[in-house]
Amino acid sequence: MAQRINVAGVVLVVALLILVLGVSQGLSADWSNILKETKAKYAKFEKEIKDMTIMQEMKMVISEKDKKEMTSEMKMLRKGKKFRTESKMQMPQSPDMPKGMGGMETVIIYDGKDTWMISSFLGKKKLSVEEERQYQTERNWWDLISEKAKIVGAEKVDKRECYVVETKEEKEFPFTKIWLDKKSLNLIKGERKQPKEETMLWVHSDFKKIKGDWEMPYKTEIYTGEKLVSTFLVKSLEINKGLSDELFDPNKVKVKKFDMQEMMKKMMQEEEEEED
Repeated sequence: MAQRINVAGVVLVVALLILVLGVSQGLSADWSNILKETKAKYAKFEKEIKDMTIMQEMKMVISEKDKKEMTSEMKMLRKGKKFRTESKMQMPQSPDMPKGMGGMETVIIYDGKDTWMISSFLGKKKLSVEEERQYQTERNWWDLISEKAKIVGAEKVDKRECYVVETKEEKEFPFTKIWLDKKSLNLIKGERKQPKEETMLWVHSDFKKIKGDWEMPYKTEIYTGEKLVSTFLVKSLEINKGLSDELFDPNKVKVKKFDMQEMMKKMMQEEEEEED
């Protein structure tokens, strides 16, 4: 339920120095206990929230200058450690693209062991470790983070007091830094820095309760550098509907294959009609 981040406010350099010098030593020693508390909390979450079905709207920025966006619908299913995302994106209209070509379907499945992509263009493909990293934000992040992470300070994000945790030594964890709500232990922000690449940032907001005290973010913004590239908005969320294990079996997935020959045929037909 992933995911680039809108930093809430500018923090003064003096305040940062006080924060780092005054808090980091005391907080870093507590990370082990905080991690245990986090894992215990989400173990309880997995017992009470056995499955989820989330319908989302994704808005992707096509042109920042012209303020153009492309909107698509996304469905996310979760059951325990497994997840499945389904998306259908309409092909962008252009003078060279024939009308009525439909959309491109993509299904990503984590079956508890491996991550698979089934798409209209590529068919079924098992993702490599590197390819899998970009989809790990959909996995249970609390299972991936380890005791090697360190609390380096604290910041307020959208009125929430957060631990700032660096995760540079992590290999499987999708973030190099996270902001963890001190009170709820919810993941509020996630940052990933990679050599020779722009920093990516995920920001979760608009949290709503889904059962008892359990809450989920209904808005996620993704940034590359300082540019907002996509926004995910939850339209509906259902829990404990008894999702079938077959939904997380990559061999059971079927998507409509994108027909290149059909596209070429339509392009030729349109050209002939224009000549007439």
